[in-house]
Amino acid sequence: MKHDCGIFLQWALPIMKMRWAGFRKVHKQVCKRIRRRMKLLGLQDFEAYKQWLITHDSEWNKLDNMCRITISRFYRDWAVFDYLKDDILQRLAQQAVYKKRPLRCWSAGCDSGEEPYTLSLIWYFVLKEKFPELDFQIIATDVDTKLLDRAKTGCYTHGSLKGLPKQWLPEAFTKTENDYCIHSSFGKNIEWLKQDIRKSFPEGRFDLLLCRNLVATYFEPELQVRIFNQMKSALRPGGVLVLGCHEKLPNGLDGFSTTVEKLNMYQMIDNKNDQV
Repeated sequence: MKHDCGIFLQWALPIMKMRWAGFRKVHKQVCKRIRRRMKLLGLQDFEAYKQWLITHDSEWNKLDNMCRITISRFYRDWAVFDYLKDDILQRLAQQAVYKKRPLRCWSAGCDSGEEPYTLSLIWYFVLKEKFPELDFQIIATDVDTKLLDRAKTGCYTHGSLKGLPKQWLPEAFTKTENDYCIHSSFGKNIEWLKQDIRKSFPEGRFDLLLCRNLVATYFEPELQVRIFNQMKSALRPGGVLVLGCHEKLPNGLDGFSTTVEKLNMYQMIDNKNDQV
């Protein structure tokens, strides 16, 4: 264990209720952070850092922070957002208009804001004209304050925008010397909240919940089941949960039906047949 970060993580991650399988392909990013931390502490190897963790409880919070993986861009997994744009969101909007209530979306683990802004862009360019009376609300949560601050600023490199429909770019963004900054109007319907999904949820119920490349990737199965069961209570009957393209719901979880299997979209079962 002295020099092998992978072996160290296989020891530490389960203690934090995380899965080594989720980190296998990205663990080098985490290991770089840990090595910087070890250097700051004056520790020579991973065995020494293990002993430091054992004797300093507060260090586990720092390790937890170092295990956050941030990979995000606009319109990530284009087939998912195309289907949301052309099908799911339109039907959810029709339902919300019929019931005279807002359409509420939650982006859980929103990183630096690309996902909730993508929803806002879809609303503006596709849905707003069709449903002018509808109140479209987005709650965006993340545990990382720095990422949320970047999201509120709304400036991104061109590489982060490559997935967006090209015709949206000039109307939605202003090009600066180094970045593209989204116009402030696209953030007016987004509420940014600092929350750890393992400890708290935003208030109210939602029609659409995006939890992609987070819970089902990095957390251990028992914790996944607890969080997804709580998400059932956060979704309205007939609401839709979207996971990452390589994720699936854990075994032993009921209350959802598969909407689009290949896109990992699941619908909250409504015993009153209030389906999307």
